[in-house]
Amino acid sequence: MAHKSNIMVTVCIVTYNQEQWIRQTIESILTQQTDYPFEIIIGEDHGTDATRAICQEYADKYDNITLLPSPTNFGVTANWIQCVQAGTGKYIMSCAGDDWWHNPNKIQMQVDFMEQHPECCICHTDIDEYNENTGIKKESVKQSNGILPPEGKIQKISLSGRDHISAVTMCIRRSTFEQYVPADEFARRRFPREDWPTILVLEAYGEVRYLPISSATYRVGQESITRTSNYDTIIQRAQKDKEMTEYLYTLFPEWGVFKDGPWFDHIGYHHALMAAYRNDDYKAAHEFAKMDKYPSLATHMAISKITFKLFRFIQRKRNIL
Repeated sequence: MAHKSNIMVTVCIVTYNQEQWIRQTIESILTQQTDYPFEIIIGEDHGTDATRAICQEYADKYDNITLLPSPTNFGVTANWIQCVQAGTGKYIMSCAGDDWWHNPNKIQMQVDFMEQHPECCICHTDIDEYNENTGIKKESVKQSNGILPPEGKIQKISLSGRDHISAVTMCIRRSTFEQYVPADEFARRRFPREDWPTILVLEAYGEVRYLPISSATYRVGQESITRTSNYDTIIQRAQKDKEMTEYLYTLFPEWGVFKDGPWFDHIGYHHALMAAYRNDDYKAAHEFAKMDKYPSLATHMAISKITFKLFRFIQRKRNIL
């Protein structure tokens, strides 16, 4: 393995109970074609399946792979932070243990761009989506949907959720990350997601650029940490999102007063309602619809079992649920 000081990119893989997908994830990164060495840091978050054993197998075989087996379940943000801090690469990239990189030039392409644009703290690309349930793959999702992500100093846009940045496609400049992101605090507070708060902080100190080339595939339809059908987990996640956003507002007084508390209190029930549709669970959907303070079509359709079944049928035909 190349000396640590010569590593250009640290690729962080965070994984938890993903034994059926983790090989594809690791292999897709190992096939990257670069002019310089890169390292892979895998954070296995104390799962209960064979994920850790599979990751250890690769760490034993490849000098540029390091496995960080968590002694307890850290949560996605603390797990990711430990991977970032264990690496030395000039740039940071990430891939969840159920996604993969289909473009073998992803690293080279993005690093070349970042080297030429020192004002840039993040660059990202288009993305493919693969539905685990249907086997259908949608290529270049942003381009096919007519989405052109904003570029430049876009923190306010990101705060509104309209930046269209896919975490699995990002390349982050480490120097900006280490100087400005309160990573230890993110980990201590056990934020429910690592990408959005990191993006928001970085955008205050650099520009974001978008490359209209698809580089990675995001897997949908499977049960995971961030895509769950457990109602309590969904509602608790919304509350953690609220706590995370409140904290971020303290970092940037120019954002003004945090006023979105009621929305966060509501959105967990709405997401739980949509999970009830996925679970074909009318009883739960009916109860969550009563709690929905901002009624939507999905809320109204949960009034009776007949309309619930109709809405569920339509949504599944459209591959939405």
